[in-house]
Amino acid sequence: MRNKANQVVPAGLLLILVVCMVSAIGCGGGGAQSAGNPSPSPSPTPTPGPSSATLSATPSSLGFGSQVLNTPTTQTTKITNTGSVAVAITQDTIAGAGFSAGITTPINLNPAQSVNVPVVFNPAAAGTVNGSLVLMSNGTTVLSVPLAGTGLSPVSHSVDIAWDASSSAALQGYNVYRSTVSGGPYTRISPVLANSILLFTDTTPVSGKQYFYVVTAVDTSGTESAASTQAAVTIPVP
Repeated sequence: MRNKANQVVPAGLLLILVVCMVSAIGCGGGGAQSAGNPSPSPSPTPTPGPSSATLSATPSSLGFGSQVLNTPTTQTTKITNTGSVAVAITQDTIAGAGFSAGITTPINLNPAQSVNVPVVFNPAAAGTVNGSLVLMSNGTTVLSVPLAGTGLSPVSHSVDIAWDASSSAALQGYNVYRSTVSGGPYTRISPVLANSILLFTDTTPVSGKQYFYVVTAVDTSGTESAASTQAAVTIPVP
């Protein structure tokens, strides 16, 4: 239909005509189409958002038990993408005094892909702490891992080290050595002891640690014998 030169066609009418023309093409010349919005063909596939993300943690929670104050310990949880779409971990937050996480975001996990996340518990005060490690994707929480641990005030401990007397005629005394590694290296923790002393008390061990002790004999010329058989002890907590 032609419009007269001085006739203004309303903008809405033009829009309706355009829609009808598109609809007519889409229907292949069939019957009249409605002036409403047509359904696109084929239908578009929606893009999965954070709600489609599926992450799992192994183990699903971390319990640190009782730890002496200011003594850090680490556990690791394995985060796995168990869904069918890639997940972007854009932020991590951790709650609970003394907990910290060794993870750097952002991290992209494809389906079936995993990442190990170390979590440290280093209590600064006595008492039980409950917390959580929360992983987020663009502001939406995709996983929360519960955390728990108890801080214990240190308790004084001591270790008595005893040995048999040396048969050396020129014996001057004994040295006592300690290490935190089996087989050494060892550090001397005693002065040169008199040849009549067969017992030494270590008053500096720390709760939860393991120590290894050896003793040597020293003669009057200052020559030191080989180390004795190693003795091991684990200090209780607390």
